[in-house]
This record gives sequence, structure tokens and C-alpha cells, in this order.
Amino acid sequence: QLVRKSFFSSSSTPTSIEEFNFECYAHFKVFNEILIKYKVIFPPFQKEFESFIGNRLLQLALQQQPSLLTPTPATTISSSINLTASLQNALRTTDVIATLLQKKGFITSWERSVPPDDDMEDFTSTTSTKSSENFFVSSDLPYSVALNGDITLNSQLLLQELGYRMYPSFGRWLIQKGVSGCFESGDAVNKITVQMDDYYMDPSYNTNPDLFE
Repeated sequence: QLVRKSFFSSSSTPTSIEEFNFECYAHFKVFNEILIKYKVIFPPFQKEFESFIGNRLLQLALQQQPSLLTPTPATTISSSINLTASLQNALRTTDVIATLLQKKGFITSWERSVPPDDDMEDFTSTTSTKSSENFFVSSDLPYSVALNGDITLNSQLLLQELGYRMYPSFGRWLIQKGVSGCFESGDAVNKITVQMDDYYMDPSYNTNPDLFE
């Protein structure tokens, strides 16, 4: 109750978004304290936890939008063709999930960068070595997704300021799980690892010195 009183402004009644943000903060603070108390090794736990929550969120999203994930067609003609289809599906899935997050009120808007054609071609082109074993190498393909107005932003920042390493990042977990599913295939060539890093930007920040005179 004491934390709750200091979490909200006393001048206004908390909105449903602020209530949800506070609930996330309270729950994840307890989760972190439990991890500390029982000396849980964090990296493997974090990976398993985020994968589990991401999968649960994905199942809920599929109930709302069954066509969210489109299976990548298998092909034996060319591994690059299959990888190209997986990549296009991953980019489409990113957009669909971001749109769903916006429609459900988790974010206010979103924007995805468009990978350069050359980078996409490098990513989907596989090369094999001349050794007795068959290795396939694919280059990285980074792209960014801006999730603006995340309703859990305050709890994310506060938990990290307090030194906790686990915080509610539902959008990232959902997108990572959805994109990873686009590259799941029995073909060894298409064993792609999806890694997502989050960072924060202040859209109101301006480097124009005239604004500070």
C-alpha cells in the first residue's frame, strides 16, 4: 500500500494503463526478489522465462488473429529460396505483431526499419566450405523496431534503476518468439538464431543548442 501511494500522483485518479503498469512493477519486483533470495543463476533462467512467456503471449495472439504466423513452405530446390521465404515471413510477422500490440493498447505506435536489399541478399545467400564436412554460413541481418508509448515503460525503467535485471518487456518477447518461429525448420541450413536487444530513446530530446538559450 505504501508503494502504491507513492507510485501514483495524488492529484488524479489512476487510469487503467497506470494500474496495469503498477501491477507489472509490483509483480516483477517480487519475481526479482525471489530470484535473489534463492540465488538463481540468472542467464539460463532469463532465457527460459522469456521463451515461455513469449510462447504464451504468441498463443494468445493467435487466438485473436489465427493468420498471424504463415508456415514457410519447405523446398529442396535451393536453401537460399527457403531462407528468403523465411526472412520475408519474419518481417511480415514483425509488422503484424507490432500492429496487434498497437490495436490492443500496449503501444501507441510503431515503426520498423527496412533492411537494405544487399544485406538481405547476403543473409539469404549460403556458401559451403571445401572441407569434408558441409558447413553453411549466413551473415547477420539487423533491423530495428520502434515500439512507441509502451504502457509498461515506467515499470521497466524503475525496475532497472533499482538494479533488477528482469522487467516486463512483453512486446520484445512476443516479437522474438514470433520471428524465431519463422526460421524453425528441419533443414540444418536454416538454423537461424534470433537475438533481440532493447534500448530506450527519448523522442523529445533535441540537440539543437538554440532550444536551451
